Parts: sequence; structure tokens; C-alpha cells
Amino acid sequence: MRLSIFLLSLALPLGANGLDDLRSSLQKLQGSEPVKATLDHSFWRQTMDDKKPTVSQGKVTAQLEDGPQGLKVAWGRGTLQQAAKELAAQEREPDRPAPTRIALRNVDPLEVGESLNHAEALLRDLAQAQIQEEKTDTWQGKPARLLVLKLTPKIPESQRKYLKELKVEAKVWVGGDGVPLAFSSSVAYKGSRMFISFEGGNTQELQFSRVGNRLVATRTTSEDRSSGFGASSQTKKTTTLTLL
Repeated sequence: MRLSIFLLSLALPLGANGLDDLRSSLQKLQGSEPVKATLDHSFWRQTMDDKKPTVSQGKVTAQLEDGPQGLKVAWGRGTLQQAAKELAAQEREPDRPAPTRIALRNVDPLEVGESLNHAEALLRDLAQAQIQEEKTDTWQGKPARLLVLKLTPKIPESQRKYLKELKVEAKVWVGGDGVPLAFSSSVAYKGSRMFISFEGGNTQELQFSRVGNRLVATRTTSEDRSSGFGASSQTKKTTTLTLL
């Protein structure tokens, strides 16, 4: 494995900018050939205020197909029947959990579409990126070029004026063919509004596979946390696409 990493480093020209090379590769990975996958999504959220913690969670499976006619998301009949049963139960007992309905609401079709063709979304994330470090590395045993980045997110002025601290970092592991293997990011912020302090952050990790000239995010995990104004919350999501 060390020899593979060494050969990868020799293949990179002197003075090469790994970020520019990555952007160039992503421009070529915005294909439209048909792709099918099974989606598995799980969701967990805990909120706390002056009362006891409240937890909501659920998981759901769907069949995806993206091609010339657009994106199709097919829910199994059993999934929809279970969601209907949960609604009926909540009408009798409003506090009764509804995990299937929660998970269904949490699957965003726009995010699903981006997962099946993620190059454009990744290009947006990297638009204002700056390289902090670039070195040879491995990702799950595969030789890779690691880019450590500083990101500058675009935040509306109506929100930015309340922020006191904001730190956004990211890492990208790129294979020897120039195709990204994985992307991770972390966001941490602190601020105040009406003399009340708040803070929070987000961590995210994506794993990729190339399908023809598409870049597919086959696994996405994220965690959001926030506290302030007398309450706090934590949310975890995992979405896995199994290519068919």
C-alpha cells in the first residue's frame, strides 16, 4: 500500500493544484445516463427545554430511478400503509410516535436528486474553498490525495449580523483517477441575539461511487446540534444508496 501511495504522488505534476484538478474532474461528472438504487434513510432527533427530553426517530426504504424522464421515488405499499396506521393512531392518541411518517417527511426529493448526481452540489461547496494542506493519504485502504480546505459559506446578512464566530472546514479524499472518494465537513458557530447567546454546529460525511459519468453519493451521514434561547436539539441522519 505504501508503494501505491508513493506512485500516486509521482503521478502528480510539480506545482499541481489539487483543488483545481478536482473541480475539472467534477465538471466532467455531471452525466445523465440512467441509474437505479435502493434508498435506506434513518432519522433521529432529540430536543430539550425546561421539560424532559423529547425523542423522535424513524427509518424508511424507497426505490429510486433517475433517467431521461426525471427522478422517480417509489414507496412500498407496506410503507404507505404503515404511515396511514400511524396517522390513525395519532388521531386517537396525539402523543403516540409515528416513526414511518417522520422518516417519510424527512426524505427531501431535492437532496435525493443531488445524491444521484452530486458533482454539481460538490462544486458549489468548493466554489469559495481555499487549500490549507494537500498530501498523500488513504481512504478505506485505497491510495488517495487528501485536500484539507477552508470554506467560506454564503450567509444572508440578516443572519450573519448575529454571528460572533464561524468556522467551516472540509476534507476531500481524491482517487488516482481524479474522482473524489469521500468528503467531510464541519461547521461551528457562536452568536447572540437580543442579548441571548446561542451556539451550534454540523458535521457531515459523504462517500462516493462513479456510475458512468455520474458521481453518486452512496452514503451520507450528518449531525446537527444547537443550543440557545432555553432549548437545545441534536439531529442525526443517515442515507445509504445501494446501486442496482
